[in-house]
Amino acid sequence: MTDKEIGELINELRSKKNYDEAYIGFFQYGGGPDESFIKANRQGLELHAAELLAAALETETEFESGKEKTYGLDQDLLDDDSEFGFSYVELKKEKRNDIKPYSEYKETWKDKAFKIGCIAIGILLIVLLIIGFITAVTWIG
Repeated sequence: MTDKEIGELINELRSKKNYDEAYIGFFQYGGGPDESFIKANRQGLELHAAELLAAALETETEFESGKEKTYGLDQDLLDDDSEFGFSYVELKKEKRNDIKPYSEYKETWKDKAFKIGCIAIGILLIVLLIIGFITAVTWIG
């Protein structure tokens, strides 16, 4: 399909639907994410499909390589009792085999400094606690 045809389909799906009647929810019936299901009526499915198609169109726009681009999904469609939902779609241009499910986090100098600072504060608190305990014991004794 061309971008124009997809755009027309999105407009058609959104124009005919009553958002008040649309229902979609994501639920889990078991212990893990592999035991999940979608509960929806036709209006909810069509409006959610329109959201996903709009996200598909966004993959064709230019975005900086190495930068993450997302497309926010309409949260008003989602049932309030839904056990989980999808807030956004992370857009990628790569092929299936080139996309890693989880991007590796690279620790920055700020992260390292924060970690060292927390350890230093923890050590300082322990030292002050020991000094306070010794002072209290000598004061009582």
